[in-house]
Amino acid sequence: MKPDYPQTDIEPQTVTFGSVTLSDPYAWLEEESARAVEWQARQDALATNHVRSLPQYAPLLAQNLAYAAASRLGSFTPTYAGGRWFRHWMPDDQDCDVLEVGAGPISPGRRILDFNQGTHAEPRKIEAMAPSPDGHKIIVTWGEGGREQQYFQVLDVDTGALLLGGVPQLRPQWTAWLPDSSGFYYMAYDPALSATAGRIYLQRLGQPAPTQPEDLELTHPVAIPRTSADGRHMLLFADHLNRRPDYIRDTTADGPWRPFLKGVPHSFRGDIIGDRFIALTNEDAATGRVVSIPLATATDRGTWRELLPASANVLVSLVVVGSRYVLVDLVDTYSRVRVFNAEGVLEWELPLPEPGTVNQFAGPYLLYNMVDCVAAGGTDEIVFVFSSLRTSPALFRADLARRQLEPLTQPHTRIDAVVQDFATTSKDGARVPYRLVARRDVDLSRPQPTIVFGYGGFSAAVVPGWTPFSAWIRNGGVLVVAHLRGGGEFGPDWWHQGRLRHKQNTFNDVNAVAEDLIRRGLTTPAQLGVQGGSNGGTMAAAAAVQRPDLYRASAPQVPQTDVLARVRDPISVTATLDYGDPLDPEMSQVLHAWSPYHGVREDVAYPAFFIDCGLNDPRCPPWHGRKLAARLQHASASERPVLLRVRAGAGHGPVGKQAAAEQNAEILAFFAAELGLPIHG
Repeated sequence: MKPDYPQTDIEPQTVTFGSVTLSDPYAWLEEESARAVEWQARQDALATNHVRSLPQYAPLLAQNLAYAAASRLGSFTPTYAGGRWFRHWMPDDQDCDVLEVGAGPISPGRRILDFNQGTHAEPRKIEAMAPSPDGHKIIVTWGEGGREQQYFQVLDVDTGALLLGGVPQLRPQWTAWLPDSSGFYYMAYDPALSATAGRIYLQRLGQPAPTQPEDLELTHPVAIPRTSADGRHMLLFADHLNRRPDYIRDTTADGPWRPFLKGVPHSFRGDIIGDRFIALTNEDAATGRVVSIPLATATDRGTWRELLPASANVLVSLVVVGSRYVLVDLVDTYSRVRVFNAEGVLEWELPLPEPGTVNQFAGPYLLYNMVDCVAAGGTDEIVFVFSSLRTSPALFRADLARRQLEPLTQPHTRIDAVVQDFATTSKDGARVPYRLVARRDVDLSRPQPTIVFGYGGFSAAVVPGWTPFSAWIRNGGVLVVAHLRGGGEFGPDWWHQGRLRHKQNTFNDVNAVAEDLIRRGLTTPAQLGVQGGSNGGTMAAAAAVQRPDLYRASAPQVPQTDVLARVRDPISVTATLDYGDPLDPEMSQVLHAWSPYHGVREDVAYPAFFIDCGLNDPRCPPWHGRKLAARLQHASASERPVLLRVRAGAGHGPVGKQAAAEQNAEILAFFAAELGLPIHG
């Protein structure tokens, strides 16, 4: 039954973006006015009461809390520096992070920083950390209530003393220590120069904060400094989604930055062994190949040497460890890990426990353009997190010299499940693969309650690893992991086919998966839901708005829904890299055609919606959820609920185990009620 929604004012305003001029009835909900905030609070109270009153909520919350309390150590990779291991995590029954240093990756640690000491108005979460090469100093960025990187500090690891209390620029990130630990490079924003393009700064400890950036001609709004594995060089990579080292600096002679692969129109991700840069590149190879490039003659292609040619498998991560490199690729989206010597000779393929995912943190997302899949430990050592669709995360260590792989932790949960691989054809004829996972005793000869989960954007790969909604599988529901264009599962071509002018392909792909599931008799429109977070939340909203006949329910989590009006927010507008510029005459037409908010039509029987936002989210602010909820509540001809949840103390995700468990329980209870899945305590 449709809830009794709070009254929503309709106040048409004429707005223009690029070549698109339209009348927007809910533009007033973009502002953080007292009226909009009060309306939001009433909507949130309605949504909270609705989902927490469902009989499925209490048992799902208990299940999520039990899992969270027993699974912390296997869900992230600690960082090694100077003979020490560093990790940040959230202790049981507490809402704030701690920062620890220990002698081993899972050994008991000494707390450098504990945000649970004292009283805080909102939970505090560490966003990033970077220990110095000597292990005696550490950079920590943290925020409150889900606000990202509000605070930037450098601490003495041994005493806890504050060595640096901040920098003058905005949003400092992508830090890289000088090899001698005397200072570090970082990227940050100076509004006097540009609000959307970062600059590189050098901070030497004990000296005044830099006010001027490095004198570098940057080729992309995002630049990433990195300390090389040889302990001698600094590399400056351009473009976090298509990374390439534009500059190199030899620190031993205090040399200047000099151009390296500046302006080359392809990705080159890797590190230095001896006098050569070992790179994973998509140049002349859509799925990637490995090349060896002399540091002294990088511009002379005749001195390059190919170490590994391209194949059908997608190369995603190359990490140098001593005189070797560790290569991770995706074999039909499943991870494979191999070790090569500097000359490209295969030494060892790690015997992984089962088909699954190797990553530095738990979850179904592989952000391989920004985060390597494995982390170097001590000499000849790597650590990584492994999980699968059936097995929860565990931390592993590999000794590369002895060729030994050992689990440091054990998975908390193993589901007796079956995984089936399918593929369908999208609207333009493209092949779209997807994975279906269900408990072994579920009768797949009959239609079952099913959630389609996907992302499809920013070259992030959705892979067959442990998902936040594994409780759905454990309770007998079917989960489908869809590999959508716009993601990075099958290399850069897959990404480019689902971005900018081709973004509609992402939504066509997920809707093709939904049609295929129905055609195979695995589910029905009355039992089918779609879910995703961030860009995946945008996907879940767009898919259900465009094809309401395919779904009973949609749960967009932290979405952008008005992709034209996002130009008003300085962080949200950076999605232009994947979505396109709303102020461009041509792209504004493209964006308007698929924007979830603008696609809502009057008197259409829309699915149930659970629109889930974070109050303090800087990337996808809650006004996106407000506008979509208002439009759907007014337009939908069905009796299904349209709920808007705006979580206090949350940003682009919940902060704290309790909050995360509550969010998962609410989303799954919503789906269980709408799709007809019984949940037992």
